[in-house]
Amino acid sequence: MQEKRLARVNSEIKKAIAKILAEDIRDPRLSGLITIMDVDTTNDLSHCKVLVSIYAPQKADVNQTFRTLERSKSYIRKLLASKVDLRITPELHFKLDDEFEVDEKMSKLIASLNIPKEESDA
Repeated sequence: MQEKRLARVNSEIKKAIAKILAEDIRDPRLSGLITIMDVDTTNDLSHCKVLVSIYAPQKADVNQTFRTLERSKSYIRKLLASKVDLRITPELHFKLDDEFEVDEKMSKLIASLNIPKEESDA
């Protein structure tokens, strides 16, 4: 029962944070595409780890966007409290998801390999 409730809370928090970032925050330093990948809330709802993926043309833009997000977390928490009906609004901890960057590096590595294509006997 507890797992179902926590999964539902995580889902609501994820939707609310995504909506807050898309509609409520107008900071020009938040550049690029910000995606909320996952939300993991502790059982007592006091802390919430938010996994974000940031796609920007340059690595410096990704770092600046993440730093801005970190600095805005108390404001985001305040907005979250008004959007999600919880007795306790969890403290937000943003973590940068670099899976996209790793995938991109792997794709480049695979593309750089000189693997001859097999010819079929037609």
